[in-house]
Amino acid sequence: MSQIIKALAELVEEIEAADAKDRPAFEPRLSRMINDVEANGEALPAGVKCLHEELVNEKIEAQFDNMPV
Repeated sequence: MSQIIKALAELVEEIEAADAKDRPAFEPRLSRMINDVEANGEALPAGVKCLHEELVNEKIEAQFDNMPV
């Protein structure tokens, strides 16, 4: 297992352990790591892209939480 895959696995664990309100902040970092893994020609571990999509959706929803009605 390469260093980038190990770092990605650690980040995924950190995201999964984080509070729901803190998870969207991880999206840019996860996105960069996904790009790095793909640039190295390595396969992404199962579920990483789904986790990224979840974070993107959570980030979008968080933008609307403070919007006046």
